[in-house]
Amino acid sequence: MHILHITPYYAPAWAYGGSVRVVSELAARTAARGHTVTVLTTDALDATARAGPGTDTLDGVTVHRVPNLSNALAWRRVFAPRGFRRAAARLIPQADVVHLHEVRSLLNAAALPVLLRTGTSYLVTPHGGLPAGLGRTAYKRLYDALWGRRLLARAACLHAVSGMEAEQFAALGLPASRVVTIPNAVDVAAFDVPADPAAFKRRLDIEPGRPVVGFLGRLNPIKGLDVLVDAFALVLAQHPGAVLVLTGPDDGAQPALEAQVDRLGIRAAVRFAGLLAGEAEKAAAYRSFDVYVLPSRYEILGITLLEALGHGTPSITTERCGLAPDLAAADAARVVPTGDAPALAAAITAALSDPARAREQARRGQQLVRERYSWDAVLDRWLEAYHTCLDAHPHQR
Repeated sequence: MHILHITPYYAPAWAYGGSVRVVSELAARTAARGHTVTVLTTDALDATARAGPGTDTLDGVTVHRVPNLSNALAWRRVFAPRGFRRAAARLIPQADVVHLHEVRSLLNAAALPVLLRTGTSYLVTPHGGLPAGLGRTAYKRLYDALWGRRLLARAACLHAVSGMEAEQFAALGLPASRVVTIPNAVDVAAFDVPADPAAFKRRLDIEPGRPVVGFLGRLNPIKGLDVLVDAFALVLAQHPGAVLVLTGPDDGAQPALEAQVDRLGIRAAVRFAGLLAGEAEKAAAYRSFDVYVLPSRYEILGITLLEALGHGTPSITTERCGLAPDLAAADAARVVPTGDAPALAAAITAALSDPARAREQARRGQQLVRERYSWDAVLDRWLEAYHTCLDAHPHQR
C-alpha cells in the first residue's frame, strides 16, 4: 500500500506531545513492513523553532514539510501552512489510503475537497480531540458546521484509541461499524536503554534518598497539575523529604503552577525540569521517580502512563484517563477520582509508604504494557485497518 499521513506536526516536534511520537512510530514501522509511506506536515517544531521546510526521508518515510504562516500561532494550535493545498492536491491522488490526524485542523479542511473529488479512502484519528467542550468551543462548533461533520461522515474508518473515544464517536451518531479501536503503542526497546537516574536527580539538586513524585508531559491545564500540586502539599505532611518533579514543556500552565507552589510555601520541594531530549533522558526521569502521576482532567489514553509502567515505575492516574479501566482491572496502577486532591494525596502517600507493594503493582503494569501496548501487539491491527479502508473504496486499488 501507499499510505499518506496528514498531520500538523511530525518528528522531531516532540514538544507537541505524545501524539507526535505515535504518528512518527506508526509511519516508520509501517514503512519497515515494506509499504510506501509519505507524510504531509508543517514546519512546526516547538514554541520558538521551526523545522526546515522541504522534503526529506526520515526512517524510511518521505516527509514533506510546508511552512506555517506563524510559528507562534502554530504553538497555539492554529496551523496555517503556505502551499498546503497545492501539496495536498499533488500527493493525495498518489495514495491508496490517507490517514488524517486530529479533527479540527485547517489541514484537514483543505484536504477534504481533494479527498472527496478523487474518491480516495481516508481514516481519521482524533487524538482525543472529538469533544467540543475542551476549550475554543465557538471555533470548534464553527469548524464542525463547515467541515468537521462532513469529514467524519465521509471517512471510511474512524479510529478510537480507547473505549472512551469509541463512545464519543457513538455520541455523534456515527456508526460503530466504521469505528476501529486500536490503542496507542510504545516502543518497548526504549525500556531497556541505558540511563542514569542519579545524574538526573543531581541535575535537579535532589539529594540521594529523597522520595520523588514525578510527572512527564506537556504542562497544560487539562493535565490537572494544579490538583497534583495541592495533593503534593498534603503528602509533605507524611513525607517531608519528598520532591515533586514536573517534567515537560510549558503549554500554558507553568506560570500559574509556579504561583501556586509559592502560595503553598513548597518551592523548596518542587522542581520544573523542562523538556527532555531523547530516550535516555526520559528513561532516567521515569526511573528516578518513586511514583509517577498523570492527574489529567481528560486523557483519551495516557501514553506517558504506558512509558512509566514500561520502566517499572509505580503509577497513579484518574478515572478520566482512557487507560484507567484496563489498569484497574489488572491492578497495574492506582486510579483515583478526577480533581480530588485528598484522594490523590492518599494514593501517593500509600505508594511512598509501601514501596514493595507499589513496585509489585508496577510489575503487573509492565507486563500489561508489553503484552497489549507494544508496537508488535498493534501494528498488524493497523495494517488490517488500512486494508479495511481500501475495501470501502475498491476502485482505489
